[in-house]
Amino acid sequence: MRASLALAACLVCLTPLRTNPAGRPNVIFILLDATRADRFGAWGNPRPTTPALDRLGDDGILFLRHFANAHSTRSSMPQLMTGRYYQQAILKPFLADEQPREYFFSRPDPTAALLPGLLRQAGYATAGVSAHPWIVADSPFGREFERLDFVSAPPSRGHADAPDVVERALAVWRERDRSRPLFLYLHFMDMHMPRFLPEKEPRFPVEGYDWRQRFEPSSEPIFNRRDRRWMPNDARAFTQLDRRHFAAVYDTRLAYADAEIGRLVAAVRADDAELRNTVFVVTADHGEELGEDGRTDHFMSLVDGVQHIPLIIAGGGVTPGQRDMRMTEHVDVVPTVLSLLRIPLPAGVRVDGRAQVDASGRVCETCGKAAVFYAWEEYRAVRTARYLLRQARLASFEARCNARETLYRMSVGRRTPLDPVRHQPIIARLGRRLGRRLDRREHVFLAARWRPPDAGFLVRPEFWSLGAEAQVACVPVDESTERASLRVGGWLWSGRGLALLSSDGDRPLAVAFAAPDGEYRVDAAVVPMKGLPWFSGYPRWRTKSFQSLDPSTFVPLGSATASGGRLSIALPAQLVSNRIVGLRLTPPGAAPTPPHAPEDKTLHDRLKALGYVN
Repeated sequence: MRASLALAACLVCLTPLRTNPAGRPNVIFILLDATRADRFGAWGNPRPTTPALDRLGDDGILFLRHFANAHSTRSSMPQLMTGRYYQQAILKPFLADEQPREYFFSRPDPTAALLPGLLRQAGYATAGVSAHPWIVADSPFGREFERLDFVSAPPSRGHADAPDVVERALAVWRERDRSRPLFLYLHFMDMHMPRFLPEKEPRFPVEGYDWRQRFEPSSEPIFNRRDRRWMPNDARAFTQLDRRHFAAVYDTRLAYADAEIGRLVAAVRADDAELRNTVFVVTADHGEELGEDGRTDHFMSLVDGVQHIPLIIAGGGVTPGQRDMRMTEHVDVVPTVLSLLRIPLPAGVRVDGRAQVDASGRVCETCGKAAVFYAWEEYRAVRTARYLLRQARLASFEARCNARETLYRMSVGRRTPLDPVRHQPIIARLGRRLGRRLDRREHVFLAARWRPPDAGFLVRPEFWSLGAEAQVACVPVDESTERASLRVGGWLWSGRGLALLSSDGDRPLAVAFAAPDGEYRVDAAVVPMKGLPWFSGYPRWRTKSFQSLDPSTFVPLGSATASGGRLSIALPAQLVSNRIVGLRLTPPGAAPTPPHAPEDKTLHDRLKALGYVN
């Protein structure tokens, strides 16, 4: 509420809002998927990866310490486009019956609004061009546009490249209705896997290194495949030369996209040489790990390679040459754009961020932040200049088996875990700061995000809570797990579901989780397991028993009632010889699963190439 009042007060004190919507500048919003800040020249990369974007930054503001509020596209885009830490999914439905942010019975939040909708309400024409199969017209985000074009590519390539996106964007630009200002959203996928080399070779090759012996043309490793079947982002087997090549391919793709964006900027300047009537906003949804810490991609590590991303705002009266060294975050983007355009928030709509630029085009000197915050279903965190405190979800398997709170010291390009006992005062101080910022917002969000479901849905174990007395062994299972590690009695958390290998007098395991109030039929979603082999066949048994996350059968557990938004149930020891990968809740008289559209093989193949499905 204070953020909304501050934005409103800032806008009131500015020059009165122009009554002619066409008097406002065009806005071109460039989203670079999976793009980390430190690969830009302006952020210190010695390679010439981003000359066009660096020049654009020289014409405006570089926010040098800008951070995403979550780790992935589906988690970050709602935050970026609403200015809210907590928001349900806004992209094309995915896992709509098994991910709490995606559930098909999600309820719209009347106090949240998406940026394209806000600008459309203010008189803007709204158009978009996307290379991402989730950023499409048939989505809550896409429906805020008058036009959102998806630029396709052969499914095996995963995504279209920058030239195709820019060509479509230029067509939209040339055909625009000049009586209205235009909001043009562009979603580039060039830095996302798969990364095919545009010129067949890296622009920044590693001397003496034959990359074809180690990587596919898509940049997928051809080594370490067994480990990567368990953990697709596993880069522990990367050599130093592998990491250098992997980063060189990434930089090649960034330079390639930058040249095309430069072509777009040049075309806009042909109409508007000084960018007096055009604002460019350039950012990313998240970054990307490039093997530095034994990981690739953008999972939930919260390292700076994933969270620290670019933000450039230029044109439309923004004072050139500004460099902002204060911390900013994605929830600041919506209020910043609205402030620059002199557009107030509609009555009843609120944001969590602060406007970082005023309508005069200068960085707001009193709006700086000493910390930014990360929020998602399985974690929340606070990042300051020196520290990162990560909290796992309370009473989760992660909190039980790893740690509820983990503290890191942050420095350029690295982080160092700190002793929790020795640094308890810092953990307590940062924990209080995190609570002050997120506790109330999280509570309000959780209380109202769902309507009663009209079909069955799955609750994965990652979202369960354990009682303090629950007895669970923690044995992460992957290709390196030895047979002896699994010779444990009782309940076992594998990192890939909850297993009960033997039932020698084991007690039921009490778990609880969030669910809409009401009565449900409960079934355990399981993968049956044969007994642990004593002699031969262990590797095959381990793979068959633990690798898949898809249930092969459902075991009835009876009925249970959710009250106050929580459902509690005791898992019986009769589930022995099963790995539980979820609990299915079905309302009385409802189908066990919601209706599904016919399978779209092209979409499936495209998502597979992008690494989203198997």
